Amino acid sequence: MARLIIYEEIETSETILETFELSSTRILIGSDPDNNLVLQSPDIDSSHASLELRNNLWVLQDLGGPGGTGVNGRVIQGPYYLTHNDLIELGPIKLSFQEKALVEETPPHEDEDTPIPAPPPTVEASPVKGRIWFAFIAGGTLGVIFIIMFLLIVADLLNVIEISDLLPLLMVLS
Repeated sequence: MARLIIYEEIETSETILETFELSSTRILIGSDPDNNLVLQSPDIDSSHASLELRNNLWVLQDLGGPGGTGVNGRVIQGPYYLTHNDLIELGPIKLSFQEKALVEETPPHEDEDTPIPAPPPTVEASPVKGRIWFAFIAGGTLGVIFIIMFLLIVADLLNVIEISDLLPLLMVLS
């Protein structure tokens, strides 16, 4: 089982707030009390991000929170696979992603006020391919529909066609 170590940077120190075990396959993160992981901060949206277990890998997705969601110092634009010790940034709140097999090799932090060290640099996670193609197809389809509507209106204004001829229902109502 994976977990998140949640801490906050205050001036020059970092304070561990809590450790959150990822015990279900989908975790919603935000300031709303209905989320699985509730983070109280003015920079956290009510539904800020989500974590989902896909094919035994955890995937992080920004849900449109102010300031976005960062992983290892970079704002993510789509879903990202997480790896051990990835640093997730949601405003001033930092979450260190820990995988169980690798967590057991490192001793836990005893004192809640002990600053945790910055995670070592890791290979940049690649974006997850999947449902993103649907957005491109839907956007392209809407674009084609608007272009056809525009051309029909222009053709009607130039008296090339009559839009009412294309819509028999309007003829019945006339």
